[in-house]
Amino acid sequence: MKKTPSVLLLLLSLTGCSDGASVPSGAVLEKVVLLSRHGIRSPTASATVLREKTGFDWPEWSVAPGEMTPHGAVALAAMVQAVRTHYVDLGFDPLRSCSDGVRIWADGADHRTQQTGQVWARNLALNCHVSAQWQEHGPDPVFNAIAAGRAVPSKQDTEQAFVSMLPVSKSSDVRRGLQALQTLMAPGACDGVAHTAWCLRDDAVLEWKKGAPHLSGGVARGGMAAENLLLLYSEGFGMDVFGSAKADVPGLLKAVLPVHEAESRMLRRLPVVAAARNGVMAEGIQAFLADLPVTEIPGVTGSTRLLVLAGHDTNQDAVAAIFGLSWAFEDQPDSTAPDTVLAFERWRYPDRHVEVKVRIFHQSLEELRAGQASGVERSMQTLEPGNAILP
Repeated sequence: MKKTPSVLLLLLSLTGCSDGASVPSGAVLEKVVLLSRHGIRSPTASATVLREKTGFDWPEWSVAPGEMTPHGAVALAAMVQAVRTHYVDLGFDPLRSCSDGVRIWADGADHRTQQTGQVWARNLALNCHVSAQWQEHGPDPVFNAIAAGRAVPSKQDTEQAFVSMLPVSKSSDVRRGLQALQTLMAPGACDGVAHTAWCLRDDAVLEWKKGAPHLSGGVARGGMAAENLLLLYSEGFGMDVFGSAKADVPGLLKAVLPVHEAESRMLRRLPVVAAARNGVMAEGIQAFLADLPVTEIPGVTGSTRLLVLAGHDTNQDAVAAIFGLSWAFEDQPDSTAPDTVLAFERWRYPDRHVEVKVRIFHQSLEELRAGQASGVERSMQTLEPGNAILP
């Protein structure tokens, strides 16, 4: 990302802690960027296709593949309301009075992200007639600059970075997770008893399709299956759909989600891939916090003080890689579960120095299933970036 002289003049102080945040003495919260994942959705493939890929008897959903569910909208609304209350309590003016200070920009590529933006609009600035907007046609470079044809990750650098991450796929927690998935979905596949294509022991492989890298192999298929199991539980499906694991589904999810985390680390969080895919978004966040023009997001003006980006877990993974952020939750095995919100805050102190704080809000596994967000503020973490938010 380019370094702008105006940005370099902005003094930045970064602090970190792990148990929420209090209002800094004498400081004023000036600007906030919220990067939100969409609400609970159905798997992006049909139950029939998933059965063919994994050997597991996946249930049918009430919505089409990849769509946010009504329960997902309820759970997301609870999250938005909890985040709103948090910032209102901090005295953040754009949420206490109707003004043009709020902008909501969603990824127009998917209906679920459009809906997510609309849920934010309805529940964030109450009675202020805020609306969500998105790009109507074609991939939006803010959310995926690779798909939009704006960036291409170096093939050599990507492959080198991928090779350096291969040990992740062999770690003990990933091996245990793959074994738990194998036992659940197709226990005889690796012994030639069942369909051998359902075996999850094959190595992770990096493939290129239309200039973009893709992950295949056991970790990729296992990561997909692990996330879909979490979505089933979050949506409120009965325990019987989890087959042999129905006696302790939360325990199953805790065991298998490290495979999904490994899938993210092995591709989506590779810095070279993240910079290509979401460099435009990261530059927009930097520009907004530095009072510079945000050219890629229509409607962001000098008076905008709250910018909401309604996107995907892939966006949170990429921004985390770009800024050197990491986090984990004790009560939620998926670090980028539905409704998770990454927040960038700009605080100004009486002596005029500026401090940027980064927070992460999430719902526990049980809160997602119940459609609630009562513990969001208590579980909020303040993150310490490894890379400067404003260089």
